[in-house]
Amino acid sequence: MNETDLDYMRLAMIPEVGAVGAKRLLDYFTSPKNIFSAGKMQLMNVQGIGEKIADSIIANKNLVDQEYLDKIHSLNVKYLSIENEKYPKILSEIQARPIGFYTKGDCDFNAPCIAIVGSRKCTVYGQSIARRFATTFARAGLTVVSGMARGIDSYAHLGAIEAGGKTIAVLGSGIDVIYPPENKDLYEKIITSGAVISEFKLSRFADRQTFPMRNRIVSGLSIATVVIESDIRGGSMITARLAAEQGRDVFAVPGRIDSEASRGCHELIRDGVTLVTSPEDVLSQIAFKNKEILSQGQLCFDEEKSSKKILNLTEKEQSIYKHFADGDVLNMPELVAISQMPAHEVAALTTMLEIKKILTKRADLRWEKIV
Repeated sequence: MNETDLDYMRLAMIPEVGAVGAKRLLDYFTSPKNIFSAGKMQLMNVQGIGEKIADSIIANKNLVDQEYLDKIHSLNVKYLSIENEKYPKILSEIQARPIGFYTKGDCDFNAPCIAIVGSRKCTVYGQSIARRFATTFARAGLTVVSGMARGIDSYAHLGAIEAGGKTIAVLGSGIDVIYPPENKDLYEKIITSGAVISEFKLSRFADRQTFPMRNRIVSGLSIATVVIESDIRGGSMITARLAAEQGRDVFAVPGRIDSEASRGCHELIRDGVTLVTSPEDVLSQIAFKNKEILSQGQLCFDEEKSSKKILNLTEKEQSIYKHFADGDVLNMPELVAISQMPAHEVAALTTMLEIKKILTKRADLRWEKIV
C-alpha cells in the first residue's frame, strides 16, 4: 500500500468525521497529512468541525497500526483512496464520495457499471427478473453492482456470474464480515468474478446506519439503477432517490398491482421513474446517452442457445425448460403430455432443474421457472 492510500485510510478510520466531514477537511487542508499536523483551533476553522470532532481527529489519527495493516495483507485486501488511479471516476463525482474503500477481488472500477437493487423478501417473479436482467447486462459488457443482501441483490450477482460477466458487491459491513452469513459461497464467487468492496473498517458489523451509507456507493458507482420489487419503505427506495440526486438514470420494473413486493416500484413509476419491462429497454436508453459504453457488448443473441449455455442445461433439461419460456405454469400431467416423455423421466428432470434453482414447485404442485 502506498503512503497516500495509507494516509486516507487513517483519515477514514477517525470516528465522527464521516465522508462529508472528510471532504470539508480536505478542501481546507488539501491533504490528510496537513489535517493530521493541524492544531485544534485550526481544525475548528473548518465548517462543520466542532470541538468534539477536532478532539477526535487529534486523539485517533494513529488508529491504523501495524497489526491492522498485517490483517489487511493476510486477507489479500487493498485500499483505494480518491488519489489512486484505480478509484472509480464516476464515484468521485458524487457529493458524499467515500475518500477511499477496501476492495477484494479483481475488477476495473472505471468500467461501466449498472446497479440492480430490490427487496430481500422477493417473489419467484422477482428472482427470475433480477437474474435475467443481470445476465443480459453482463453479456452486454456492463458490470452489475448490488449490495449482496438476501433476495434481489443475490440473484443479480448470480445472474452476472452465470453469464461470465463482472459484478461488484458493496457491503454495509467491514469487508471481512460476510452478511448475511449464508452468502459465504456467493461472496467467494463474487471475488473471483469481480470484487467485494466496503468503505467501513475491518470487522465492522452492519447496522441501520451503514446500509444507507452503502446505498449511495451502489448508485454512485453506476450509470443507472434498476429497481426490481421494493416495498414503499424498502432500502431500494433510498438507493433510487440517491441515484436521482446523483443525476443517474433510474428504472423500475412493474409487478402485480396487488403485490406488496412491488408497491415501491409502482410508486417510483407514478412519480416519473422510467418503467421497463425488459433489460433491452434499459440498454437502449443508457446507450442513447452513452453511445460508447455498450460498444463491446452484443445485444442480439439466440435466446434459446444462450439460456442453455448460461444455465448449464443438458439437452433433455433444455427440452423441459423451453416449455416454461413464456412464463407458463405447468403440473406434472401437463408436462408429460407436451414433452411426450415418460412420467418418471420428467420427474427426474424437473427435480434436477429445481436443484439448479431454475424451476420451483408451487404450493399447488405446479412448476414455474425462476430464471
